[in-house]
Amino acid sequence: MISEIARAGRCIVTGQLHGMAVDVLRRMERAYSCGEPGQLRGVRDSVAAFEFVLRFASLLSLATLRSAGVTAPKIARSPGLAGWVASLSELGPLLDVAGEGEAIVRVRAAVERVRELYRDGPGGGLPFDSYKMLRDHLSHGGPVPDGVAAPVEALTGRFWNAMADCLEGAEVRSIGGGFERHPVFTWGTDSVDLFPFFYVSKDGSWQIFSAFNHKKPSYISFGDPKRTLVRPRSDEASTDLAQLLRKPRSADDQGDLFRDAILKDLAGFQEASGPPAHAYDDVGVGFVIEWHRATSDGVELRMDHFRVGKDGLREWRDDGAGWLSYSAFLRRIANLGVVARRLWHEMDQLEKRLIQEEVEGLGWSGETTLLPATVTVRDDGNRAEPQRKTFSDLIDDLDDEVGVEHGQTLIYFVNGEAGIGKTRAMLSAALHRAAEVATGDQAEGIPLFLYIRSNGHVLENLVEVVNSAVATTRNLTDLAVKALCRNGVMALLIDGFDELLGGAGFNDAVTALRPWLEELDGRGVLIVSARSSYYANQFQESLRYAQDEGVSVHHKIAEMNRWSVSEVKDFMAAHEIPSARLKELSRDDRELLRLPFFARAFAEMARVSGEVSNVAGRLIGEYLRREEKKLSYSLDDTTPMLSGDELRCVFEFAAECMVDNSEREISTVDLEIGAATVLGLNDVEDLNEARPHLRDRLQVLCGMASGASGVGHGRRFRFQHELFFDYFLAGLALGYANSGDVRRFYRLLKASEWRPAMVKRVVSELPGMKLQSLLAGFDLTAESQPLSRGFASLNLGSLWSTMIRMTKEMPSVTICDATFIDPLDLTGVAIVDSRFARCTLSSLTLPAGSNWSLTLDRCAVRSLTTAHNADLSGMHGIIHTGLVELFVPGREVCFRRPEILTTLRQLGAGIADDEAASQQPPPAVEAARHFLKNLGDSGKMSMVLPSGYLPEDHRLKWAWDYEDEWKPFVDALVAAGLASRTALPTSGSRKMRVRLRIGPSKILLEDSDDQRVQLFWTSRRDG
Repeated sequence: MISEIARAGRCIVTGQLHGMAVDVLRRMERAYSCGEPGQLRGVRDSVAAFEFVLRFASLLSLATLRSAGVTAPKIARSPGLAGWVASLSELGPLLDVAGEGEAIVRVRAAVERVRELYRDGPGGGLPFDSYKMLRDHLSHGGPVPDGVAAPVEALTGRFWNAMADCLEGAEVRSIGGGFERHPVFTWGTDSVDLFPFFYVSKDGSWQIFSAFNHKKPSYISFGDPKRTLVRPRSDEASTDLAQLLRKPRSADDQGDLFRDAILKDLAGFQEASGPPAHAYDDVGVGFVIEWHRATSDGVELRMDHFRVGKDGLREWRDDGAGWLSYSAFLRRIANLGVVARRLWHEMDQLEKRLIQEEVEGLGWSGETTLLPATVTVRDDGNRAEPQRKTFSDLIDDLDDEVGVEHGQTLIYFVNGEAGIGKTRAMLSAALHRAAEVATGDQAEGIPLFLYIRSNGHVLENLVEVVNSAVATTRNLTDLAVKALCRNGVMALLIDGFDELLGGAGFNDAVTALRPWLEELDGRGVLIVSARSSYYANQFQESLRYAQDEGVSVHHKIAEMNRWSVSEVKDFMAAHEIPSARLKELSRDDRELLRLPFFARAFAEMARVSGEVSNVAGRLIGEYLRREEKKLSYSLDDTTPMLSGDELRCVFEFAAECMVDNSEREISTVDLEIGAATVLGLNDVEDLNEARPHLRDRLQVLCGMASGASGVGHGRRFRFQHELFFDYFLAGLALGYANSGDVRRFYRLLKASEWRPAMVKRVVSELPGMKLQSLLAGFDLTAESQPLSRGFASLNLGSLWSTMIRMTKEMPSVTICDATFIDPLDLTGVAIVDSRFARCTLSSLTLPAGSNWSLTLDRCAVRSLTTAHNADLSGMHGIIHTGLVELFVPGREVCFRRPEILTTLRQLGAGIADDEAASQQPPPAVEAARHFLKNLGDSGKMSMVLPSGYLPEDHRLKWAWDYEDEWKPFVDALVAAGLASRTALPTSGSRKMRVRLRIGPSKILLEDSDDQRVQLFWTSRRDG
């Protein structure tokens, strides 16, 4: 092959380089032949010849435009096949408007013909949809199919013939006399200077541009017997080419980052059996991606153009509308309008089913209008005061956050007790948004919400759940949803996150989300809901553990608020219930009506029977009576198969079974076992004998409640509402406590979380001294299972705090091993020599005055609030290094450890670790500890910083506590290899992402064996 190229090159330029241009082309073509006249060229030689002729056509087009005085787009420094295809697509329109000279006309016609041939594809029965697929197959070592050599050679010949027609009649001459002469094609008086894309060496060989790297260009050589690639000897070609090529990319080139992101996104939309998407530089600006899109009609071959536009905006070129945002591209290929219409229909049907369940299961009337839900948003990574807002405002915040690059995926954790309206709020938001996107009302700038109701998906992984949720769209998969979420086109709403993972208890709350969070690359927004603060705190704790796995998440708590008294009155007025009726209720009932579920229940009961008291008891009673009727022998004989008390015991058994199985559903077999147990039977086969037809009739309870729930589960039973689960589980605990079955009471205590409704019933109905004795007698240290220890500690804290709040007295016994996840306010509580041991308190508010005594023995307190003019001489054993914040009315809030210590000393507190603080570390060390602790508390593994380093993000306000130490801290992390620093594609001023390589908790281990950690702390001590 080399010798043939050499013969062709020298023959072309004999003498003064005078000759015909078409001969130059044909001799180059013969350089790709096998060398034997009349013999077919090999398929690989034909494909190489095909790729070269596209290069030739592109470079000739560029030279022609340049000779005509038209500014041509710059080309890539190392173009490939796809790059030359894109080049011809870009240059064609420029040739159309470049004039009517003979050179322009001929080259324009040739380019149009070459583009047409390429668009038509190989055809001819060849097993390839495009020339690129054929070329990629061969270049990646694919076998040559039988019988393709002749058709491939014929196809390649058409491309060469198109260029030969272009050059017909053109003469060749040269300019200059140095090492690199300028070749010129001339049609009459119209000439095209081919330099610096082509040149002719002193020995007469032709060189055609190949690539520009290592600050010099390389050329394909036609005529050099020893080399196929050469570099020019003078600087002229290098200098001229440097002006015509794109600038070299830097390591953090925004175009490359964008390109990589697109290739990842397209995985969710391309044909699974097709070739991978391929990116190449566009001639004008940006780059082109060739890929095979999967559609309902088959496979669509696409070539999409992208660029990083002004102010770093990521853009896609629409043939009709020009350059649009990248999100517009994703909306287009996802067919988002159609997706929204299908989700809208699906959620509308779900809303109707929920209403029908209330009608059939609770006897309520049809749809009612509830008041707008409100939330209190707390950001643990931000010191701003919690904000109260409507759920609609929360959705607006999500819209604002979804497209912002913070370096962390934002998760809103919607938290609230059962019956407060989480499902209705989330479903309503998703339904409204689907309607907006489907109808095109402001659809371009807002994300579509994918609503996932966990009910029926117990213990499935999130990929399966998402695929199930989008099945009706017939457009999307889990991969596609991830791509849309990464780019702010879609947001995930998971309703009942705790139920998705088993409901009654699970260990690592972030396990199910981790694969998803990793795929989001620190971008996007999710909303998940759960029924208690336990899951919010468990989730945050799990995120801290997950930091070492590279998960980058920031989360906010959105606590659902109960209705205010005035809101309850407005709701009742809308249902024509006078406010005087509310005054007849007990204080507890009036408080219960602040939960929308109970307010609705009261309105429905008042509508039917007029007078209502003991709302919760009445609701439970009606639920039991309704279930009794389902177990009647016949329409004529309404005698129930199970009495109310028996059915209550069956439901208590069902609740316990749900706890034991870590689910909120049980099988019909479990329900039968429960009935047999309550009736004192040894075998479920005896049920129908003891109570005729009972075993068969039990099925109706499952039919009412859940039907077929999840794949492979069959018919299963669940309670109509979570409040019923809490009520019956509390009844079970009360039964064990009152009967003296301490062992089973303790087993329940450590089996799952006791939510507020359950805790309140237990505390209200169990005598105070008996409850104190039970709680004080529980030995947490004897429990070896971490999950059981966690539940028991949490439930101890909930029971103690509820008892303190209801009685306004501290217990006479030591409170041991309790976790108080909600604030514990001791204002107005009688404290006489009270004691906590080995407890964890998220927030503690101390009483006023000095006539109190409180000992904290090895307790961790995160936030401490004192009274005005506080006297803390009655507090003993506080560990100041565990405090994150100290609030003293009339003073600045203390966040820095030295300030916290000084303030506690001034107020007379007994400090357990006071002596350990006598040796103050250097400011750089103290600052590093402060920064790392806050990073750990907020679950941060990455941060987005401006070029000046001090953060603009309100989530990093604590960095300003030691503002002079912040930049040295970040630099020290990077220098020690504990963090990476990369530029980000953002509008306006440049920003960077700093990502930790290990979790903050590991860096805080100053005696670590990790050499990187040692290097970091050495630099901080010396700094």
